[in-house]
Amino acid sequence: MQPELSGAHFFVLQKLGKKNSGNGARIKLPKSTNLKILELEAPQIPRVLEDKEVVLAIINNNFAAQAGLDPEKEGLFSEDKDSPYANLIVSREDNKNDEKVKKFVQAYQSPEVESAAKQTFKGGAVKAW
Repeated sequence: MQPELSGAHFFVLQKLGKKNSGNGARIKLPKSTNLKILELEAPQIPRVLEDKEVVLAIINNNFAAQAGLDPEKEGLFSEDKDSPYANLIVSREDNKNDEKVKKFVQAYQSPEVESAAKQTFKGGAVKAW
């Protein structure tokens, strides 16, 4: 795991223990486990999946897509739109009503951007608006 993202990764692990995976398998993480957590730089994670010692990997969507992984078919779980780690569009208070800001938000939240993100991230992009 990337040390700077470990909070997000532990959030995913916590949610894994509470719900079914997308492919119907129930994932239960016991409170006490002998899992060994290995921290890797995010681009390296898809490359270690071939290692038989690796039981579970949490991979950011962009690196999963670059490695040719399909989160909808191969993933056990994806964050949902209510994730506290969703990307946000923010502005300063003094320009939040600026026409350029409004146009940007409208363009970003368009069906075209959603479609392009789904294609780029092979279904792994999560719309949070």
